[in-house]
Amino acid sequence: MNLTKPRLDQFKITGSTVGDLYFPQTTLLLPFNGENAATTTSDLSNTNATVTFNGNSQISTAQSKFGGSSLYFNGTAGDNVTLPAGSAYRFGADFTVEMWFYMNAFNTYSALYSTWPGSGTGSLEIQIRSAGGNTIRTWYNSNSTFDSSTSLSTGQWYHLALTRSGTTVTRWLNGTSDGTMTLSGQMGRDDETVKLGADGGTYTFDGYMDEIRITKGVARYTAAFTPPTTAHLTSAGDVNKQIIVNSAADGVAIGTGGINQARVAKAWVNFNGTGTVAIRDSYNISSITDNGTGKQTITYSTAMADANYSITVFAHDDTSGGWWRTAVSQAGASQAAGSFAVETVHTSVLDYRDSGTVCVQVFGN
Repeated sequence: MNLTKPRLDQFKITGSTVGDLYFPQTTLLLPFNGENAATTTSDLSNTNATVTFNGNSQISTAQSKFGGSSLYFNGTAGDNVTLPAGSAYRFGADFTVEMWFYMNAFNTYSALYSTWPGSGTGSLEIQIRSAGGNTIRTWYNSNSTFDSSTSLSTGQWYHLALTRSGTTVTRWLNGTSDGTMTLSGQMGRDDETVKLGADGGTYTFDGYMDEIRITKGVARYTAAFTPPTTAHLTSAGDVNKQIIVNSAADGVAIGTGGINQARVAKAWVNFNGTGTVAIRDSYNISSITDNGTGKQTITYSTAMADANYSITVFAHDDTSGGWWRTAVSQAGASQAAGSFAVETVHTSVLDYRDSGTVCVQVFGN
């Protein structure tokens, strides 16, 4: 009897759990499911952010888009829900901020989402303003605005999304573009508490919110779409599960498009090392300490299992002729599970130099 060795591409592997392809990049997921008048809820993303109810804000079963309950505000000063500051809310590239909302009444200004200290690069606030004909205004970078021309009504649910794809920022209302703008810099902040239902002042919201979701690194919507008809999925399901092949196999072929995995590194960061260190974007990096010219300590949000991981660094002087840098471990600083140190050295004169672009990737089991 002759047996033909099967090829990997002759196998079809199916999963049993439907999931969200971009769940690993979902940094906030608030379905607001719970008992009426409850003042606690959970962030179902991997960030697991602490959610704090202030004033009269609470879970309500009077209205919901999905799940039988939603977040309720009665428009009173001091009513808001806060989330701790963090990199989940600072967008240096593609992103999606989306929610469902329902207005009971219009105030002069009603903030839906705010990382707004009053000024500064990256400030971001989405608000509804009766002064503009009950329309949506997006504030960003201190006093720049991005206004809607669509007049809203009370007593109905709206799906709102703000996306960035490349340098194009689009606001979507019920799946239809509600205006676009061009932005090449930062949007959102990582050093400012996030507020839902109010801003840093008294721009309070009177109504309900449901299914708030932030996806960092992905513009989920780039053309007109049908708003979600069910609650957001709360896991990756089988979409991003690993495939194990025995060690004698000489390749893996999956479909015709290869593997599209949302995240392959334990941590990464892109930062400006000149002057005050500024993180452009990152994953699993909480902070960077400046230890002097060309020297930084990088701290993880979630520590590694041990110190036996691999680091790769790319560094470049964005001015002065664009010299490349070489990166080495900082003298006297050991690599630890929670942090590591690097220094960048000028490749020609071999002294420590700050670098305009430093990119670090961390790999490990």
